[in-house]
Amino acid sequence: MKVSSNLLWTSTIAAALVIFCVGGLVAATIPHYVITNNDNSQGNAAGFYTISGGSLTPAALVKTGGTGIDGIGSVATKRVSVLRNSTQSCVFISDAGTNDVAGISVTSLTLAGRFKGSSSDNGMAAGIGVVNNGTYLYASFTTSKTIAAFQIMSGCTLTFLQDVAASGLSGAAMIDMAAHGNFLVVSFGDGSIESFNIASGVPVPNGDLQETTGHKQNNSTPQGTDLTADDHYALFSGGVNGPEVEVSDLSSGKLAPTVVYNLGSGSAVASLWLSPDQSLVYLGEFSAQQVAAAFFDKTTGVVSVGCASGPLKGNLDIAGITTQLPTGTGGVLYVAEIEVDIGIVRITSSGGTCSFAESPKSPIIDHNTITLESIGVFPPRPF
Repeated sequence: MKVSSNLLWTSTIAAALVIFCVGGLVAATIPHYVITNNDNSQGNAAGFYTISGGSLTPAALVKTGGTGIDGIGSVATKRVSVLRNSTQSCVFISDAGTNDVAGISVTSLTLAGRFKGSSSDNGMAAGIGVVNNGTYLYASFTTSKTIAAFQIMSGCTLTFLQDVAASGLSGAAMIDMAAHGNFLVVSFGDGSIESFNIASGVPVPNGDLQETTGHKQNNSTPQGTDLTADDHYALFSGGVNGPEVEVSDLSSGKLAPTVVYNLGSGSAVASLWLSPDQSLVYLGEFSAQQVAAAFFDKTTGVVSVGCASGPLKGNLDIAGITTQLPTGTGGVLYVAEIEVDIGIVRITSSGGTCSFAESPKSPIIDHNTITLESIGVFPPRPF
């Protein structure tokens, strides 16, 4: 993907004070955090960083009581899941070494507990993904190839409901998930994808397990996964010789065959994240050590070439990505750079063009991790 020229980084960032309407009333200013899953095999923890003035300041290190794993696994797997509703604010962190999910209160920055699924759930091969739809949380266990469904309870606690088996057409484990409304969408390491109905909490397969078009054409493997706010489209990142995004129409209640959008030169894409206004698809180009953005039409599902950052200053491979603001294009992209860096990159988009500019204060070193792969933001994107 062609790299656009960077704009000068400005120190003014809109996240310092954001006013939200909750239940028709204007709420007081809430804290803004970047959150890491440190995935530390010697004792896992979530790192909370306060967002201020274009930089990140360590605010708290909340130990989960569990452990992570030494291996990297899939860098597209979301290991941090953030919840904010009218009653509570929570962060859920997967502990792949102890096969559990930790719940943390954002209000008090304290551990609510560790929660297990069935005794056979195991994610030590490549980690545990976690996503939520506001009511239920789902954990993907890559060794046992199971999805554990939990109901989110008060106090950021979880109640285990049931496991369901989930593997690709050739038996591969899950890579990434996205959950919203009544849909859970999953990518697998053998080039296949699948959706589940989660209206009742426990995932029920929609009978649409299939190879992606990109896999059939060039052996591309779907990686990062996301859903539009209306659940009309599911998006998957990938590519072999350059970045690709595949889009599946989900309006029938099942995944339609994916449409492949080739976005030019670069490296294959691992992580994927939709901007809050759904005008941009953010992509983490793993070995190119850069982030990119493609334009997205949320009405038609069409993806078109946007811009790329060029290699980030950390000179590390790119893992998880997320946006700072819950509105617009998200303002700033936070990047988990394997192994210990958090990249800070501003996005500007106007008139059908876009550009990136890395902050002078980027990257921030996370001293509590061994292999930083997943990152989240509070308050979260609204879908």
